[in-house]
This record gives sequence, C-alpha cells and structure tokens, in this order.
Amino acid sequence: MNNRIPYSILKFSILSTICLIASAFAHDTNGIEFSTLRNSIVNVELDDSKLSDYQKMMYEKDATRLALRFISKGMDYEELDADVPTEVMNEIYNSLLAVHRSPFNEALDVTKNHRLHTFPKPAVDKFQVNYNNTAKWATPLILGDNITDSDLINDLCARYGLLIESHERWDDEKNLFIVKAKKSLNIAAIAKKFKTENGVDIVNTLIPDTDGNDIEATRTKKGWKLDYIVKFDSCFTGCKKKHIWSFEIANISSRSANVNFLGEYGDDLPDWMSGR
Repeated sequence: MNNRIPYSILKFSILSTICLIASAFAHDTNGIEFSTLRNSIVNVELDDSKLSDYQKMMYEKDATRLALRFISKGMDYEELDADVPTEVMNEIYNSLLAVHRSPFNEALDVTKNHRLHTFPKPAVDKFQVNYNNTAKWATPLILGDNITDSDLINDLCARYGLLIESHERWDDEKNLFIVKAKKSLNIAAIAKKFKTENGVDIVNTLIPDTDGNDIEATRTKKGWKLDYIVKFDSCFTGCKKKHIWSFEIANISSRSANVNFLGEYGDDLPDWMSGR
C-alpha cells in the first residue's frame, strides 16, 4: 500500500498553513488589524467633491491651525498676520485630504472611526468680546442690531468677513458678543486689534483650558508627516496617555499626492475606544 501523500494535497496543506500564519500576524495584541499596505506608497487623487460641507470646513480649520503652528516658530500668534499663507495651508489641506482618501485601514481609523481633528488651539474661527455697556459705539448692539458705530470694528468685520452674534448682558457694567469668521483666520491677530477699541474690556479667543485629541504636522523634504493622536486618561488636567498613527505625504500637487502609512504606536487604546 502506498502511504505517500499526493503532491497536490501536500501543496494545498502548506499554502493553507502559511495563510493562517500570515493572518495571525496581521493583528496586534489588541485585535486591531494592521493594513496590508504598511510601508507601501500609494498615489491618491486629491478630490474633495465627495466630502460633506462639514468635513471640508473641519479640514480647512485643521489646515489653518497646523499652518499657524508651523509658521509661528515660537512667536505669539497675535504678532502674525490675520491671513494665513495660502501655499502652506493648501499643502496641509491636501495632505489631510490625501490621508482621508488613502486605502489604508489606519486611515479609516483616524478619519472615520475616531474622526480626529486638531485640538482647537490656536483659535481660527471665533472669539468673544466683553465691553463696557456705556460705550457709545455699542448703541446699535444694545438696540438689537448686529453692527456697531465703531469705525474700527466695522472695518475689521468688513475686511475679514466677520459676523457679530449672540449679544448678551454680562453683568451690571458689561455686555458681551461673539464674533465669528466666515473663513478660517488667525483669530489672535484680529482679537488684538479689537482690544484697542475704547470701552473693550476683554477679548477671549475661547481656547479650552484642557487637553484632547489632536493632529500634528511636520515638514519633510518631500512634503509633510501627519501624526493623528488620540489622547485619554485625565484630560482635564493634561492627558496622561496617547495613541498615534503616522502618515507621510509626499509629491503633493493640486491633483494628487503619495501617501505612506508609517506606523501605529503609543499607549494601548481602551476597548471602548478601539474604533472597530
């Protein structure tokens, strides 16, 4: 009797074993499936037509914040121009878009499952103005309008596309209103100019006094490295733990960019934050 295993059956058995081993190594200890495209460079078409208006607005804010952090180089934001350099902002916006459209499982984690965006610092969209309610320029506001009799404030609103909203009483001596920008700007620079108006007491850029999720951008020789960060554990006093996904975006043009997933590292995410 011939006890030899037919070659075809043996070959199938070996291939099946290899596939099982590969599948086992495709997951980390937390059960998170890693992309089969790790360390592979993929070319992505830069088309934001399928993004919702909300997504476009959020990525515009992200790009503005990241550009401001990059160009500030340690300077106070109020010392910079209110308008953010378009070239830098567009490069970062396209980098964010490239990650959003890339085929990596990890890109799905950061853009859809965790919906990560920049921590709201610096301010790019709104600020609060507290003023003395005896200021003559505030009469239209007190009467229920959304304009003032201040040439300075009116000129700033017209120049930068600002809207005055939510006029309220603060206390017996002061009122407040919120100023919102139609497009993302360096709010600190505009707030500094509001402070010079007679009767203005405080201008608050409304930055949270906590810590939280963020995106960090680093310039590289060929483009940008984006780190998407989930932060957790006592974030009201400064998050003690964080988990990071890193992507490299290169050869960025108006139409396409190359994306490479560099890795995922940091503290293990709790099960309820795993995103899958």
